[in-house]
Amino acid sequence: MTQPVPAAPTSAPAPGGAGARLAAAGAPPFRLPGEHFTVALIFWVLGALGLVWVAPDLARGAFSLPRVAAVTHLFTLGWITTSILGALYQFLPVALRVPIRSQRLAHLTLLLYAPGLLLFVAALAGGMQRPMLAGVALFAVGLLLFLGNLAATLARAPERNLTWWALVGAAAFLLVTVVLGASLAGNLRWNYLGADRFLALGVHLHVALFGWVLLVMVGVAQRLLPMFLLSHGAREWPARLALTLLAGGVALLVALHHALTPALVAGIAILIGAGVLAFVAQAALFFRHKKKPTLDAGLRLAATGLGFLLLGMALAPAVLVQGLAAPRLATAYGTALVLGAVSLFVAGHYYKIVPFLVWYHRFGMLVGKRPVPRVADLYAPTPANLAAALLGGGALGLVAGTLAGTPALARVAALVFALGAGVVAAQMYTISRQRPT
Repeated sequence: MTQPVPAAPTSAPAPGGAGARLAAAGAPPFRLPGEHFTVALIFWVLGALGLVWVAPDLARGAFSLPRVAAVTHLFTLGWITTSILGALYQFLPVALRVPIRSQRLAHLTLLLYAPGLLLFVAALAGGMQRPMLAGVALFAVGLLLFLGNLAATLARAPERNLTWWALVGAAAFLLVTVVLGASLAGNLRWNYLGADRFLALGVHLHVALFGWVLLVMVGVAQRLLPMFLLSHGAREWPARLALTLLAGGVALLVALHHALTPALVAGIAILIGAGVLAFVAQAALFFRHKKKPTLDAGLRLAATGLGFLLLGMALAPAVLVQGLAAPRLATAYGTALVLGAVSLFVAGHYYKIVPFLVWYHRFGMLVGKRPVPRVADLYAPTPANLAAALLGGGALGLVAGTLAGTPALARVAALVFALGAGVVAAQMYTISRQRPT
């Protein structure tokens, strides 16, 4: 049963700025991004529940356990990557003035990707090797179809701006991520990597986070953050620097990971770390030039994610020096980046994108004909602020519990994080059900 939204006493204008630009010509039907966001939120909730299960393992630094890897992929591939796919389908006409090349292929991608990932995660956690490899094959085919669709779209774009280059780099590194991930999955059955499995795991993680995810964040945030903050006049050279440094550092890691020396590792780390700092500096400039008097829950979540990105960079030098000799430190580093930085940044954008899409497709055509609610009226701010606090506090508690080696603290923090994730999912569901009375 749908929940109607009470109409405002007077006609509400169409959302300007952000709203108008998110609804660019060529934007897909609501179903395409909507189904991706729905699947991503299901993975988000499953990952949060799994986090409560594996929290003591995190506190012990047991990052290589299959169940920990399974839960990690619920966040990285399930929540984050599925969200990116859905957002890009809506965002490409805005940023590049070209829609995704094939909407049918985009639907097919999800149809292969989501069940394959579920099978992979369940089989990995349960120690079932053949179903695990079948799941890998299924979701890998889905991602390859996405990459082909994206490549065809980028080739047709009339403009080669920073966002275009960021997405080109991200697509290339996603391909590398898939190849490395498939090799790691195969190694669980045939053990051909031997002692190099931890090196392969480290390369896989960093290519995925800094090559695929962070390059998308650089390209997308360059358009969305000024849009949502009503920010004007900020210089944009830090974003170009971030793109160059991140792409260069990750490319070196991919090309030379079989011949790494301490000096080369340090050089790659400096490039990637400097790229991250340049991205945070660019985001800080957008926040500094904002015209919005206050930050809503979504923008606070995004800002908190940037803070966790800095926390991850603060831990990185010690991780680089101590390596596998300090597994809890390495686990805390990964937790800060995956759960704190990227997950919160993505969750923050849900509070901006989903309400607008629902408003545009269900209320926008009524503007000027009858009273309609504002976009901000589609969800309650108090639960959203509570979710932001729970997610930020839970992620910080998990990092602290892991660094301290305290399973009880890690589990309590995981419960707090899961509550926050549940509030976000519930609010997104409520928003999606809003319709005119």
